[in-house]
Amino acid sequence: MTTSYFNIMMNHLEHMQFDVAAAAETSLQGMEEDARGRSDAGDCTKLLFVTAGEGRLLTADGEEALKPGDCAMILPGTEHAIEPQNGGTLVFKWCHIRAKYRERDVYKKLGLPLVVNLCSEEAGRLIDTMIRCLPQEGIAARLRVKGAVLELLSLYIERLPEREKRGVEAAPSQEMAKIETVLQYIDDHLMDNVTIEELARLVYLHPNYFIVFFKSMLGCSPIQYVNNRRMEVARQLLLDPKHSVSDVANRIGMKIYYFSRMFKTQTGLTPSRYRKLAAERKGKVSGSDAEALLAAAGKAD
Repeated sequence: MTTSYFNIMMNHLEHMQFDVAAAAETSLQGMEEDARGRSDAGDCTKLLFVTAGEGRLLTADGEEALKPGDCAMILPGTEHAIEPQNGGTLVFKWCHIRAKYRERDVYKKLGLPLVVNLCSEEAGRLIDTMIRCLPQEGIAARLRVKGAVLELLSLYIERLPEREKRGVEAAPSQEMAKIETVLQYIDDHLMDNVTIEELARLVYLHPNYFIVFFKSMLGCSPIQYVNNRRMEVARQLLLDPKHSVSDVANRIGMKIYYFSRMFKTQTGLTPSRYRKLAAERKGKVSGSDAEALLAAAGKAD
């Protein structure tokens, strides 16, 4: 998955506010008309995980085979039918997620596959958590449900095939081509004072319309995105002892006092403290684990 696709998904997921409307397990038998799971799911995104049997998922765009371990993401308003194999039984667990903003168009532009195989039984256990906790009252139950949704989405994202294997690279949409140009330019010019007018000119849009376009694709304003990217790059650079704090600030185009203030606001740690913790843990954990531990330390600092 290219950087721009990854960034689009991450920004939408980080800003997404959602509720789980329903979750259950369904068993379909035979091919009788009343045994076909037909629904448009309304304004909800439906996540479906097959636990037993085989069948197929039909939409207006075609059909996908279903087998144990398969997870399907069916976007809001998508008319579909779920059918078991002739004479067989298809068992699947599912949940309906209602987001606070409409992500369907963005996800369609990303060309996400309808079905991926998770090679894991964890998805079933996560949906069981939703089924068990949804009827319960209290904040703990709600947090467990939301945590299970995020874990399920992470499993789905981890199993996404590369864009090239999905055929997306061959014919990106006009919107995706524009946003890829903008995001690449931002990454190449983090040291510079990137302006809205400058970014808008890249894709031949009026600055006011560009802001609307960018937010619809990334879920945040261009300025927010630039600052977030600067902090992401800074965290990676600070893990390398050869980069001083002032060097990191220069590499992302920020004055050191402003960089330090923004970095602490976002992480709960000063850049120096972050570097010190990274040095202490060097050799003990991998880079990704170090990031997780540093994030936890920031919350407790």
